Amino acid sequence: MNALRKVDDWWMWIELIGFDNREPDYGVGDFLNLTGFVPGAISLLMNDPDFIHRHDRNMGDAPFPPSFCSYGTHPFNEERECQAWTPNQLKGLIRTLHQHGVEVYFNVFDTCSNEAFYNQYPLVLYMNRHGERMHSICPWKHIKPSLLYADFLLEKLVPLLQDYAFDGFHLGDGYGHPRIPVYDGDFSDDMVTQFLQTANLSPPSEINGPCDNDVELIKKRAGWIWQQYRREWIDFYAVRIAAFVRKITEALHAHGKKVTVNTAWTKDPFEALYRYGTDYQRLAQAGIDSFIVEAAASAMEIDDDERWGKRRARYLDCFTAALMLNRAYAPQITMQYLNGVKDINEQFQVLRHAPMALQSEIFNLNNVFFVSSAQNIQRCVSGPVACLADSIRAHEWDWLREHWELACSFGPASVLGATLLWSDRALSRQVDDFIATRRWSAHRLLLHLLAQGAGLHQIARIEDLDVLRGTLVILNPHTWPEDELAAVMNYRSGPVIMIGGRPADLAPADLVFEDVCPSHSLVCLCYRPLRPCPVSIKPDDQEPFPSDVAGIEDPPYFPQELKFRPVSASFLQNCADLINACSHNITIARGADFIRVMAQQNACGVIRLFLRNDKHVYVSPVVDLGRPIKSIRVATSFPLMPVVPDGSRFSVKVPGRGMTVLDVDLA
Repeated sequence: MNALRKVDDWWMWIELIGFDNREPDYGVGDFLNLTGFVPGAISLLMNDPDFIHRHDRNMGDAPFPPSFCSYGTHPFNEERECQAWTPNQLKGLIRTLHQHGVEVYFNVFDTCSNEAFYNQYPLVLYMNRHGERMHSICPWKHIKPSLLYADFLLEKLVPLLQDYAFDGFHLGDGYGHPRIPVYDGDFSDDMVTQFLQTANLSPPSEINGPCDNDVELIKKRAGWIWQQYRREWIDFYAVRIAAFVRKITEALHAHGKKVTVNTAWTKDPFEALYRYGTDYQRLAQAGIDSFIVEAAASAMEIDDDERWGKRRARYLDCFTAALMLNRAYAPQITMQYLNGVKDINEQFQVLRHAPMALQSEIFNLNNVFFVSSAQNIQRCVSGPVACLADSIRAHEWDWLREHWELACSFGPASVLGATLLWSDRALSRQVDDFIATRRWSAHRLLLHLLAQGAGLHQIARIEDLDVLRGTLVILNPHTWPEDELAAVMNYRSGPVIMIGGRPADLAPADLVFEDVCPSHSLVCLCYRPLRPCPVSIKPDDQEPFPSDVAGIEDPPYFPQELKFRPVSASFLQNCADLINACSHNITIARGADFIRVMAQQNACGVIRLFLRNDKHVYVSPVVDLGRPIKSIRVATSFPLMPVVPDGSRFSVKVPGRGMTVLDVDLA
């Protein structure tokens, strides 16, 4: 057999059950023959933090408990029953993967299967706002009064990485960010004492002292912090988590090991900060080597139910928007996206149950771009992390490789559409604005503009304004600093569109329209539009918004949406139409309710179109490029029929929830 191609940017997340400890090479050869390539890295999901806690260089070779060998101790996959691995077998597996050129990381979650650990170290458990200790480790706390959990962890983690020859540590859920939102915890004496000392605050006398053993006092103290010092509590978490990650990273780097970190529960910079006290820029500055962006949209879409509430947009738009904003907020660090293909423990199988949704996810997430003066135009992510990668059949790996390759096979010189502009300083102000008003965040605006078909697939930072050309979009300009808005107002290389709260002291816009929703309504300002844009806005049937903004309860689970003020669908549609009218000539003459377009052009003038169908059945849209078309080539395996242009128009069939990709030569 020919040597397999190594692809450094393609990673995998996999459990030990994905390999076979009965084979001399631990099943690595058979596994790679199935995948058809050699990944740049594999992260072994060891699942249980006791894998670190109990590590001892003199522990011998007794079999690991089941919680180390499969996620959630699920008993089998399609290939084999869960095997009892030993430390020496794990070392052999890592050695074999290294022989194939694969870097090996590992990760654990914050939930321990060993009850003895919880009984021995109850202080390190999360205490929620109801005074309940959860079976979840809070890594930013003390494991006992004189010892931080981070120091306890490192005493075991550094020798573990050395003994097994791991290349790095993967900080997953619970370690790179909290498991529960900061408004739900941790409100223990430990964390509150750290907070009070950091913020130099004194609570009311009733709760000024130990509260851990009094549920009612815990509740009162949690309410006092969240209602009176919400922003300070969020910022404290951001600093505290970054300090934990910095301590881990510096210790591991000193021994030649790497650190990769999951983003916080699929969230953009704003919700990661507001809901989980996690600041991606601080984590990047803490020295981590890369982010894995949680973006398993198709897995979420096929597992959606009443728990998460009604959504007006796809998770795919939500996660695409978050990916773009995360890239802009942490511009220097490598990012890969979590490609959720299947998970036995979490019980989803996208590869077989929703392959077209997975196709859309792969194409969408690989084709949003970041523009900078240093690197010109680049994809927001470098590649996928297949999750989870065990018991996937050879033809399914063929399918994944085909789509991963096609997603990145076109080298654009430009993205057809507008450029979203990002400001770090606006993010900080946005947190305050949301606390005070509950107006939409930049992320929520972006995801709904994408859902309405806006050509907004490229992002840049305000510092790189001088290299930009074409239409700019500013979201929530009322949160932007005056000097940055002034720089935008001096931009003369294309139209400028601002959507959000009305900023003060700006020159009159050439086109202005405002939403019809009352109180803190959003406005759209456009300077130098390219063509007339008729506007028609009508109110939606929406529930009354609570008058007590401070008293709104925020949701406990990450898929659930924050409570925002209402914004009418027609306002968003008018904004999306304006963006498209000012940035490209592509229109959907038929099928506009379901078809979304991503468009790029290479240096030779060829246009690549990604046509996404949000309906569950085939749609045959009529697409108008506004310019005569010479020829069209279908890049995807469907449809196989030729697509014949008619002047500037053509029609093509797009599979339900999937994409058709075309390369178009203009006449």
